[in-house]
Amino acid sequence: MGEDQIDHTPKDEKFKLKIGEAFDVVGERVQTDYKRLGDNLFEVAFEVSLRNHKKEDVRVLVEEPIPGDWEMLSNTHSYEKVSARLIRFEVPWAKDTEAKVRYRIRFDIEPFLK
Repeated sequence: MGEDQIDHTPKDEKFKLKIGEAFDVVGERVQTDYKRLGDNLFEVAFEVSLRNHKKEDVRVLVEEPIPGDWEMLSNTHSYEKVSARLIRFEVPWAKDTEAKVRYRIRFDIEPFLK
């Protein structure tokens, strides 16, 4: 296990600490569809494949950045809107199995162009 550095952190604030890699938990993200609906309007689908080679069940957080003003059109797992540009899927995952998180979004990048 490696180490990370923590600078001064204010009381009651959150921070991220990387404590190592999980070599027996694997994730792959693939864009499965892409449609341009207008000058700045797009519809995109993704699939995140997760493989758990551990000997126990795990819970995985899949965080996905979302550009522009967006709308979720379909999803296989419930998600949390962490911020305007980030969603998080929490995936319970059984040992020695594969899980797939699929979602489709429509987004408008017009706000980025102003």
